[in-house]
Amino acid sequence: MSSAPLSIKLRCTSWQQLASIHRRDLSRHAVFLKAANPPPIGTPVRIDLTLPTDSMVVLTGVIAEHVPEGGLGGRGPGVDIKLATIPESALWLIETALASAKGGTTPIPTVSDAGVDDGADVGAAERDLMAALTSELESLRKLNPFQVLGVGYEAGDADIRAGFAELTKRYHPDRFARYPSQELRGVAAEIFILIRDAYRRLDSEAGRAKALAAIGARPAVKVPTLRPAVAPAVPLPAAAAPEPRLVPPPPPRAAVGSPPPPVITSAPPVPPPRPSAAAETVAGRGPDTERRPMQVAPPPLPEDGKLDYRAADGLLDAGRYDEALAVFKIYARKHPGDRTARAGIELAEGLRALAQRDRLEAAQRFEAVLELDPTNERAARELADMRRMATSERRGLLSRLMGKKE
Repeated sequence: MSSAPLSIKLRCTSWQQLASIHRRDLSRHAVFLKAANPPPIGTPVRIDLTLPTDSMVVLTGVIAEHVPEGGLGGRGPGVDIKLATIPESALWLIETALASAKGGTTPIPTVSDAGVDDGADVGAAERDLMAALTSELESLRKLNPFQVLGVGYEAGDADIRAGFAELTKRYHPDRFARYPSQELRGVAAEIFILIRDAYRRLDSEAGRAKALAAIGARPAVKVPTLRPAVAPAVPLPAAAAPEPRLVPPPPPRAAVGSPPPPVITSAPPVPPPRPSAAAETVAGRGPDTERRPMQVAPPPLPEDGKLDYRAADGLLDAGRYDEALAVFKIYARKHPGDRTARAGIELAEGLRALAQRDRLEAAQRFEAVLELDPTNERAARELADMRRMATSERRGLLSRLMGKKE
């Protein structure tokens, strides 16, 4: 039984540092780390590499060599970690970030290449960042709490938490602590205060209702989409008997004829309404059906052994990722060698991660789908959309931070 890998967290605080790691280490599918007491050779390692954009890339490998002092071009002592196959999505993320940072015109200087002229560039970048933060602060002051967090008026607890977490990654004061400008740090702190206040006002259902009333918006009717629609399985109640009422006797007639009709002291019983066809169908299923809702089970496997994925694909199209994942897992257990079932598991996991705004996890899942089933159009389409979105976001972020005008 293999032991758990050694977890290492590596953070790149600048584009120069990331470019140096990419040029000296990742290009040879390895990573060098300084270590006074290196672990044994062959120890599995997991590296969480955080980029300057706060995106995370997960790398795995093993310790391949103990580098003595002065070894590896004077970088030792330490350990050289031989990486496993780097996921294509991780390489694409790193290379795209570097390409956006350098703008395709000037090479990114390494750590040792930084010179005296870099001070002017840093000052210009800080001024651009200050202007961007000031504009962002003025914009946030004009928005209501829902707009600050970037969620809809029908958002629930999970949406509120996800929106707050995303903004915290971008605007937490710790991200701006390294800047010497006190004014810049103060503006960043004001932005985060607005974000935190919006979250506190919306972190409960009562708070959201109060905020909606304050802005004059009506809450949307919540329609459950992750649960199957079940017809009501309760017996129809009998019509309530009307209250008895007294009816005065009829006035006396002039002619003597048949005796007057008897006095009615209560209204005739009203026949119960005829149940609908759906209610008759439910009632015909027996008392168990009337006492508990119907359970939706995954579709059975066909007799001929050929798997029909239309039911699982329909669940994916409806956004019911957990149910689709359960169906694909049943198929995979029945047919372990079926690559399509395994690809379906990865696809369901990827779509669920994308719905939870975990784009890195989703990209890795979609890459795994294409490795198992290169003809899967949905995974290819989702991955292409994510790449276009990530490229657009990075260009916008870098243009604000680095002063790159597109």
